[in-house]
Amino acid sequence: MSLLQNAIDSIQVGVEDYLMNDDRRYLSAVRNICAGILLLYKEKLKRLSPLHDKEVLIKQFIKPICDEKGNVLFVGDGEKTVDVQTIKKRFKSLKIEYDWSRFEEINKLRNNIEHYYTDKSSGAVREVIVTSFLLIRDFISEYLGEEPYSVLGEDCWQTLLETADVYKAESKACKQSFETYGFESQISEHILKNIRCLFCHSSLIKVKNSADTLPSLVCCLCSRDLEIDDVIKEEKIPYDDLDAEESFASCNDSESINSVVKLGNKWICFSCQVIHDDVGYCGYCNEFIAGDLEDTFLSGCLLCDGQMGHYMNSRAYNDD
Repeated sequence: MSLLQNAIDSIQVGVEDYLMNDDRRYLSAVRNICAGILLLYKEKLKRLSPLHDKEVLIKQFIKPICDEKGNVLFVGDGEKTVDVQTIKKRFKSLKIEYDWSRFEEINKLRNNIEHYYTDKSSGAVREVIVTSFLLIRDFISEYLGEEPYSVLGEDCWQTLLETADVYKAESKACKQSFETYGFESQISEHILKNIRCLFCHSSLIKVKNSADTLPSLVCCLCSRDLEIDDVIKEEKIPYDDLDAEESFASCNDSESINSVVKLGNKWICFSCQVIHDDVGYCGYCNEFIAGDLEDTFLSGCLLCDGQMGHYMNSRAYNDD
């Protein structure tokens, strides 16, 4: 079993203990969650270890050796792995900037439980556990570079999301993914207010692949891959000036087919990242389009407008 899987198993058991809503199980939750977090830290060090010894940075003791060519290499010595203080030192020497305050709180509580006792009320213990949920989410996302919903499993991840701080952090990450794609902050916020996962109805949706004209999406609650039409199937609001219920339009500004998506009462282009006010049909080919329709010959699409312009120029040339 891998180091990461051991970490996840410990965290999942700790979350199950937490859900029992029993004072004795809260103490067990602290032990298991703390152990899981320590294993996440070790997983980070393992990933940074050199190829010749992928566990060197998680060993408490390191010794130098010479390889066959006389090069000096450092390898792990013995079976003992790093403790908290050694992990801190290695993070610092590796320039991993990390706020240890949240971990120190749960680790102190664990030490008191293991060696002495805890005078904290069950409510205070529960609060420490909930605080650790945000720590877990942040470390998996920011330091391991993975999606928490994929790593932790659906049941465990949904429990974490039920805490306000974790939900807030994940919601912020979703918004940031749309801003990274190219949308301004206010447009990203509007998008997230008006989309829902087709499978679980969650609004926690991220841009998964920003390379496409229409981005691939993923639901952060049920981890399903989504397309734009998946997240708007639940609600289609007819545009006020049209006797139609289209949810997609071609962009007349960027010439991108079906890149304009109807979200709420706005039309947003996922190609040029703007909100379009003008939406209608091409006066020639009847294509449903969005963009600046006023400066065209036909109040239509760019293709037909270009063809008309070419036709008009040809006539003018022939008339001369």
